[in-house]
Amino acid sequence: MKIKIHKPKNNILQNFIECFYTLQRNDNEENVTYFGFPSNTIFVTLCQNSEVIINDNEITIENHPNEKVKSILIIDNQKQGATTYRGKTNEISIYFKPLGINAFLEKPFSSYITGTISEFNPFEDYERAMNEAFKIKDDTQKIEFIENYLLSKIKEFKHPFLHQAIESIKSANDQKLNITEIAKKNAISRTTFNKQFLLHIGTTPSQFIKIERFRNAIKMFTKYATRDQLIDIVYLADYFDQSHMAKDFKSLTGYSPKIFFSKLSQIENNQINWIFL
Repeated sequence: MKIKIHKPKNNILQNFIECFYTLQRNDNEENVTYFGFPSNTIFVTLCQNSEVIINDNEITIENHPNEKVKSILIIDNQKQGATTYRGKTNEISIYFKPLGINAFLEKPFSSYITGTISEFNPFEDYERAMNEAFKIKDDTQKIEFIENYLLSKIKEFKHPFLHQAIESIKSANDQKLNITEIAKKNAISRTTFNKQFLLHIGTTPSQFIKIERFRNAIKMFTKYATRDQLIDIVYLADYFDQSHMAKDFKSLTGYSPKIFFSKLSQIENNQINWIFL
């Protein structure tokens, strides 16, 4: 399995898209299953010549020649989900920043969600354009085609407080603020805060903060800690104590922190974090 990260080349798209990644498998590769873990990234996956089987938050992608490009929207903000690949695969995923996908949509983001994994066809010409993109053999040129298509759909999206709220959550100075304090800081009620988060991000502020801390723990583990120094991560990632960290890891991954980090595979300079089964 060959995976490569591509950063957006267009300066405008860099405001909304974290990266693209390509995933390719040959006919002779064995089937593979991995667990992906919650993040605050919303992503769209495009698969060529594949049947995509969706079962709750599990996906099976199986080679079926002459199939049209399949497009799925994935919101991995609740718990780990399994992905299985069978046979040859040609896939591109678009990783959007937390509010990024809203810059391209004609309706609120929640209008496109039918579950953790949803079929995604947001525009009349979208399916045709994605099929045209996959006729291009070179991945760099293929992604350039998709970038140009997305630029043609871009619109102004300025929310009155969500941009500021997310900056507050990500700020090193505000990491231990609770939801009420962040809402107050942005001059809104907690109820309004929750409703707008669900409408445009697909999750609640409390779950967003929980995942932000979890993902920060993975970064801290990669940068500073060893498998025998998990206590360091508790404080580096701003958990209250070891019990707090263990509870969050168990609910998000099904594993204790020690077992999670012992199984974790980090791909493409630690930008992709999976556990293979």
